[in-house]
Amino acid sequence: MAKNIIMYGPPGTGKTYLLQSLMNDYIDYDIDDTTIKSAYVAESKEWILITLILLQNHGKMSANDIQKKVDSLSLGVRINVAAELDLHNIQTAPIAAVKRELPRVFMEVETNKWYVDLVRVQQAKADFYSRFLSSSKITRRYNFVTFHQSYSYEDFIEGIRPEYIEATKSIDYSPKPGVFKLLCKEAKAHPEKEYAIFIDEINRGNISEIFGELISLIEIDKREGETGALSAILPYSKNVFSVPRNVNVYGTMNTADRSIDQIDIALRRRFKFIPMLPKATVIQSELELKGIDATNIGGVDLIKLFKTLNYRIELLLDSQHLLGHALFIGADTVEKIANVIRESVIPLLEEYFYDEIQKIQLVFNDLDDSGELKTHAIYRHDEIVADDYFSYTGDYMIDDKKHYHVSDNITADSLKQIYQ
Repeated sequence: MAKNIIMYGPPGTGKTYLLQSLMNDYIDYDIDDTTIKSAYVAESKEWILITLILLQNHGKMSANDIQKKVDSLSLGVRINVAAELDLHNIQTAPIAAVKRELPRVFMEVETNKWYVDLVRVQQAKADFYSRFLSSSKITRRYNFVTFHQSYSYEDFIEGIRPEYIEATKSIDYSPKPGVFKLLCKEAKAHPEKEYAIFIDEINRGNISEIFGELISLIEIDKREGETGALSAILPYSKNVFSVPRNVNVYGTMNTADRSIDQIDIALRRRFKFIPMLPKATVIQSELELKGIDATNIGGVDLIKLFKTLNYRIELLLDSQHLLGHALFIGADTVEKIANVIRESVIPLLEEYFYDEIQKIQLVFNDLDDSGELKTHAIYRHDEIVADDYFSYTGDYMIDDKKHYHVSDNITADSLKQIYQ
């Protein structure tokens, strides 16, 4: 059955990462056994061998089936597939005695069905595609677009876009198909396969204008071949158009830009909405992959810091503007945590609290009981006294102001002060 899904949440909660992972389900890799054997001979890395076998077989296999495939390649060595899958398993080991090793790229997504996370594979080996798949045919069964204020129906479905024809020295004004119409044409030609359109930042565009009549046609029971199937005559080409049942629609929505209750009700009725919330456990597990205890990074409890910041933001603002865990996943030293605060967190907070910038000091716990700056304050201020800069102001009343700025020296004590 077709899927219409929108993943929504604050920035940095893994929405785009999830889209990238889902895209791998819509890619066909035409990989022959010679390519797989050559890769293993060149690298002697079992995880690369298993990754290529999974890609050759469309992504999900049991450990037993992978083992049979490995044995059939006659590599001259005995490889224990189950042990290798467990060694490079993304999931946390159930007990400390179970060994894990980088890169951790495999996950058991169903009972004894293993999946490879290609995003992690590329992070571990940046030249993976160019090194091992350059001679293989890769067919993508998806399109990816990002909505913005200038994105239109003509880009998405169809429209008139002038095209200069060199042969006739003339301009062609015939209707041109948009990305979604092209995808639907491909999907109709291959009904045995699933296709997908991935829409990043779906709430940044004018959704009603971009989707047009498609807003009704994408309903699951209105797809071509369903009992309630609908079609429409497109305004430019006058062609009859319907959406095939093998096309899935995925979108992401940043709630810091626009909350879910502001989305067109027609769209909300036709999509399943999945919340993507900040998760401290993701930070903890990702740092654990590197052998780092997120509760004690140079004396700083990153998990407590992350949770405290978000609790304060929710109390001062709302839950739509929380900090995403992706901001802190790579923060494995005090210096890196400080850089995330300085370069990512504070710019976000300055945007969120634009008219009440003094509240940022409350987020960081920078003020003592009397309202004075603490010694290790992160978001500091200087008093600008008007009389110090003007000898005469005439009829103007110029108030004293506070000039806010980030501390030049964010230390472990500064960070611990946030949650202590």
